[in-house]
Amino acid sequence: MEAFNWQTLVNKPVYSSDGKDIGVVREIQPQKIIVSYGPITPDLYAIPKSSMEDFKDGVVYLAETGGYVEHNYKFE
Repeated sequence: MEAFNWQTLVNKPVYSSDGKDIGVVREIQPQKIIVSYGPITPDLYAIPKSSMEDFKDGVVYLAETGGYVEHNYKFE
């Protein structure tokens, strides 16, 4: 299996395991993906790469629920 190119995720939508719209990938860091949600003052999430369950049809799917992401990965 070839190495995954994480940069392909930039500007792609992100959804939680329960179908909640988490936002759009803005940046790739060594261990995390940075996701923003909202137009004016966006919520920001630092989501571990290990949380990504799937990437298909241009959409990132996470292993966790929207509530888990909100409480554990949100930062200012």
